[in-house]
Amino acid sequence: MKKIIYLLLVLIAFGAASCSVTKDKKSFTYFNNLPEDTLFVTKDQNENVEQRLKPADVVSIRVATLDNVSNTLFNEPALQTDGYKLDVNGDINFPIIGKVNLKGKTIEEASTILTQKIGTQVKNPIVNVRLLNAQVLMMGEIAAPGLVNISDRKTTLLEAIGRAGDIKATGRKDNVLVIRTKNGNKEYARVNLNNKDAIYSPYYFLHQDDVVVINPTKLREKESRGELRGYQSTQIALSLMGSAVGLLSLYFLIEDRNK
Repeated sequence: MKKIIYLLLVLIAFGAASCSVTKDKKSFTYFNNLPEDTLFVTKDQNENVEQRLKPADVVSIRVATLDNVSNTLFNEPALQTDGYKLDVNGDINFPIIGKVNLKGKTIEEASTILTQKIGTQVKNPIVNVRLLNAQVLMMGEIAAPGLVNISDRKTTLLEAIGRAGDIKATGRKDNVLVIRTKNGNKEYARVNLNNKDAIYSPYYFLHQDDVVVINPTKLREKESRGELRGYQSTQIALSLMGSAVGLLSLYFLIEDRNK
């Protein structure tokens, strides 16, 4: 009879242990399906991804020439502070040369166009163009939610997450939501950063005004809804049950030895 009771208690203890919820350690890491202890090389299919200018973008334009007077005319202090905003047609109104359409152009292409047009007025101009208002919004289970600047030509999802302080332990790396506005429509895409193939996603490289949402783990969701208290109570009860099993096991062991 004692052996039966002992066996039942052991089974209860095993069930209690199996009920404890732990997070797979792989879920804490990025690209965890990469081969271990080997060099894994893959071609970046997004190597040509680059931001293109659109209406409402604001650019900084700096012109350097051998003529100080021309430098003053092309680099109006007020405009360089606020930048040049593309109008609804993608045009900017630049000193001396007038309207220039930059819609759909990359930063390099815009620089080339301006260099050619300014070159009709002065010799050998050097033109530097920068995008000033390129930002994405980071939300959810991220260390520092808010706007992140992505004025670089190409910014990856991983880089933006790093600039925002990384994903919290309560956030899911396998379910990162990217919301993108394209041609007047909203696109919703999920990227699994546990998987090395995430770099092939067209949403791995971010676009201006993207919204990145780091979704919470199920445990975090339960905590937010107040369900964790009941869960914790169950865990405490199971823990106490396990302790009781241990004490009874010790009791039966002592009794058997005394016989």
